Amino acid sequence: MPTCCPDQSQTPGRTALEPTQVLRLPWRGSAVIRLCKSQKTKASETSRRDLHLLGLGLSIAGSPAGRSAQASSRSRLAVQQAASANMTNILIASGKGAPELELLKQLPSGVNIVAIGNQSEEFSDLTEEQWKSIDAVLKCGIGPHTSSKALLQELWPKMPNLKWIHSCTAGVEALLWPELIESDVAVTNARGAFSHSLAEWAITACSWFAKDLPRMRRNQKAHSWESYEVEELRNKTLGIVGYGDIGRATASIGRAFRMKVVALRRRVQLSDDERKDGLQVIPADHLNDLMSTSDYIVAALPHTDGTDKLISQSAIQAMKKTGVFINVGRGGTVDEPALIEALQKGSIRGAGLDVFATEPLPEESPLWDLDNVLLSPHTADRTTTFQFEAIEQWLQQVQKFVNKQYLANVVDKTQGY
Repeated sequence: MPTCCPDQSQTPGRTALEPTQVLRLPWRGSAVIRLCKSQKTKASETSRRDLHLLGLGLSIAGSPAGRSAQASSRSRLAVQQAASANMTNILIASGKGAPELELLKQLPSGVNIVAIGNQSEEFSDLTEEQWKSIDAVLKCGIGPHTSSKALLQELWPKMPNLKWIHSCTAGVEALLWPELIESDVAVTNARGAFSHSLAEWAITACSWFAKDLPRMRRNQKAHSWESYEVEELRNKTLGIVGYGDIGRATASIGRAFRMKVVALRRRVQLSDDERKDGLQVIPADHLNDLMSTSDYIVAALPHTDGTDKLISQSAIQAMKKTGVFINVGRGGTVDEPALIEALQKGSIRGAGLDVFATEPLPEESPLWDLDNVLLSPHTADRTTTFQFEAIEQWLQQVQKFVNKQYLANVVDKTQGY
């Protein structure tokens, strides 16, 4: 099955445990994973989804201690902390002035902030024992408060007992590096925290073209009382490439406009709720079928080796002449020169773009001057509260970590999402 289109569908509730087979894995020591026999063959496939340990009847026992030299392929699924029974120590990689850090006051008891900073010199006073005590790292902040991958790479060797890194972004392709990928340190992200705002932007872009808002503004400026026909979103086909949290949130709003939703994903089977909603699924290796039948196409993909330029020249050429392409995922998933060519020639109706192959978008890019492009500088999810919401989501994760429960939004480091 192609790996181009990640399937992030939600998992059904936990089923009764069947007879188990015990598998010993190299997880920082003596961890034991018990895997239901009937689900054994599914473990690899489902390891890329949230909390599928619960849905598949997987359980973990044992106390991990110290960093294993051998990476565990299943460490991305859950974390069994080897932290002190009395204290969990966290390093915050963020500018100290980030307003959302005010929420750190809500951390549960038993959690200690070792240090906060986004420059290496801000951590120069930490002792060797403090470095060894660090269980988790939070990477957050935007603008001047953001922290870099280079900083984390520099600090990495000093934290031999690190177990978990959380990123307050949904995309982690700019965070991962080889040593982290190969380690058994779990990485989680902010998947779901920004889905609704991105979905709103995507549907706004649909309406932008359906109501021909640029023409409306031109006529207003010209004091021109010109009547013209507009289009409804009702009964239009909304094709979604990347049916994860963002894709599902977009589908939900699209249905409120009575749009027909078609999703591209690996798993073609429908859940009962999806069947009731009238969802149509196209297999992941039939992208051009979705592109050719959709009136509005929303891409919400992470950028990985498997999704690089997935929206290819061929896919763009398959679009209807009246089709609109919208991207709220990552710019690298699109053949941008092919998209620009189609827009310039009028081969497609238009595009709504929040992300680009190169960011900031170069001044010389033709996209700036195309009248059939709605463009925003990767700010579709940048609401006044989005970083606060990301921290609130992380606080829930911290409580799970302290309680030795399964973490949500665990990233498959080898896949990059």
